[in-house]
Amino acid sequence: MVRVRQSTQGRGAERGADRRVARSAAFEEGCLNLAITGGCQCGAVRYSLEGALPAAYSCHCGECKKQSASAFSMSVAIDTANLRWTGDPAMFETVAFSGARKLCYFCANCGTRLWHRGSEDSAAASLKVGTLDDTVGIEPMGHLWMSKIQPGIAIAKDVPAFDTQPDDVAAWRTSLVKR
Repeated sequence: MVRVRQSTQGRGAERGADRRVARSAAFEEGCLNLAITGGCQCGAVRYSLEGALPAAYSCHCGECKKQSASAFSMSVAIDTANLRWTGDPAMFETVAFSGARKLCYFCANCGTRLWHRGSEDSAAASLKVGTLDDTVGIEPMGHLWMSKIQPGIAIAKDVPAFDTQPDDVAAWRTSLVKR
């Protein structure tokens, strides 16, 4: 059951210096070092992520198209121990395109999908790149579910791509490196 609540925050006044990302130019083991912050569209749920931002990947499956309301979704695999948030993200459970269980966290006020993971105690989650405050320099280093790609989407030839998804998605995500 999803609990919906009215946000007590305004729709723009809070958008200021606190929403900007302090960037570091350092790259570490295929990960971009950033002061990573983000949140939902209305600002009711905000997050920060400690550590380096892993390489991003795109998924073209039907579920990701629906949740992003776009031709594909871009995510980064994160360790949930490094994720801190303010606000009250709502959660619903669904079955992923692959058949796996998925817990989806979103803002109950504006509906923005923020991250998802396999279970409440899972150490890994997929953070939605579009929710980051600063996406400059982030590009997908791999693609999943190419068999479902929207016609007209161009993919760089040197980026790994799979018709569905690798047998070991976790290992594949950690193998992605910044070009």
